[in-house]
Amino acid sequence: MNSNGIQRISVWSRALRIAHWVMAVAVVVLIVTGWRMESDPLPAPTLLDDHFLAAAFLIPAFLLRLYLLFFSTGTDHISDCEPDMNRLRSAAAVLKYYFSLGRSPLPNWYAHNPLWGPLYLLLFLFLLFQILSGTFQQSHPYLGMINLHDVHIIGAYVITGFTIVHILTVFLHDLGGSGSDISAMINGHRIFILKKPISTQQSGDVQSVSLDELRRSLKNKKRSNNEP
Repeated sequence: MNSNGIQRISVWSRALRIAHWVMAVAVVVLIVTGWRMESDPLPAPTLLDDHFLAAAFLIPAFLLRLYLLFFSTGTDHISDCEPDMNRLRSAAAVLKYYFSLGRSPLPNWYAHNPLWGPLYLLLFLFLLFQILSGTFQQSHPYLGMINLHDVHIIGAYVITGFTIVHILTVFLHDLGGSGSDISAMINGHRIFILKKPISTQQSGDVQSVSLDELRRSLKNKKRSNNEP
């Protein structure tokens, strides 16, 4: 008898999804307009206006995501992105999945991908530098010996690379996995295919855990962060 079951669980809050999609669209527009302005010594005024308009949408969405990261709860909170030993093992399994071109099995996770969660925190740091350098490079082109325009260009390279790889891997996960990652970031729900609860499978490289254990680990992580 097949003991598997399917559950559709609300994982992403509305505020997080709004922040995510506004940031995603704004970043893509900023990348396109930024590269076009950099390649054209006399960019059209409308191109510059589009770049500033996208930045005007990015900044409040980014501030909302930072607020959720530090002051919200559950999957919005930074604790769901922080690595621990279990997530590091799962992150290694995700890398193995990439290098095997989808032939290796994906590990289980509840909300943030165990590999990409910490990378999102690094991305937020680069976005902060990008916003600050873009805001002040006209009025204060140098910070000591640092050229803010050069910082802005380097940040654009990093964020462009992150965006391309992120889009490719999200499609790869949705194609090879069962969590419906793309639609989950639209409607907030991930799909979990559940088996009989198993604490750990020692015979393989990838841990197999029940949904209850995944959710419990999230709660325990959040509780430990709140303790003095």
